[in-house]
Amino acid sequence: MTCIDAFKNINIAVFNGQLQIGPCCLTPTEKVDKIDFYDSAYLNRIRRSWAKSQIPNECQGCETRRLGSNQWYAAHGLDNTDVELVRLDYWVGDICNLRCVICGPHSSSSWKSELGITEQKQVVNKYWQTLDLTKLKFVHFNGGEPLLSKEHVEFLKDIPNKAQVQINYNTNGTVRPNQALIDLWSEFELVLLDFSIDDIDTRYEYQRYPASWPEVKENLQWFRDTMPVNCMFAINTTVSILNQDTIQELDSWVKENFSENRLGDKIEHRKQMANGILSPDRPTGNFVKYLDQCDNRRGTDWRRVFPSLSQKFINIR
Repeated sequence: MTCIDAFKNINIAVFNGQLQIGPCCLTPTEKVDKIDFYDSAYLNRIRRSWAKSQIPNECQGCETRRLGSNQWYAAHGLDNTDVELVRLDYWVGDICNLRCVICGPHSSSSWKSELGITEQKQVVNKYWQTLDLTKLKFVHFNGGEPLLSKEHVEFLKDIPNKAQVQINYNTNGTVRPNQALIDLWSEFELVLLDFSIDDIDTRYEYQRYPASWPEVKENLQWFRDTMPVNCMFAINTTVSILNQDTIQELDSWVKENFSENRLGDKIEHRKQMANGILSPDRPTGNFVKYLDQCDNRRGTDWRRVFPSLSQKFINIR
């Protein structure tokens, strides 16, 4: 199945001051001097592979994104391989107030502060100003924490045909938008807020350090009570070695407390597998060393918070 994203979507990010692009936010990015959506050698190579019904190397192992995106294009009558900029993955910068254990300094300014990383990194991304946005219908914001980005509000104001555009956020649930942003959201066709919630209670607070579970629960209720009627919600959970054995407790909490918005629309609960050192598929003693290092810096204690996991790896230090 061809991925329509390759023909109608672009991911734009800036890492260490260097502009980088890719066909979506899940594929590797390539450094470029400028954005050329139609004639990029990188994007066109991937398009040629899909046109031959060959999965590009950069897209191997991806299925969920491809299926979801293709369904969206079909629903909007855009499931063809004409090259046109319809969707956009936009990295708003690395500013973030959390140091999630599944994340790191590449995507969080707070992680950089904790590790004493002082090199400057561009935390804004104003490359929308170089794009033709007249056919735009969907923007996905990721970070960092997008709701801390003042720059992305400038982008929203510049989007033409707002009533035809859907906007989607990955947000950690700790930040409430101000009234000006809420009013701006009301001009768009749809606002999708994907809250990153991996667990409950102290297990949540460890994984999304230093967030407060009571505060996040209160914020979720506030979003449900306050947002315009064009706003929809979802819970996005990253399944790691830390929560794989207790995920049913989060499932139950979502079902009981955050399964519908105030109009009765269903709140989807999505799950994805963690990659890297906390992947549940290939657990090794490396994760113990990693968590111990986090504990030493933060004064936390993963063995106390995850006693069953500690018992499972009791002989690993």
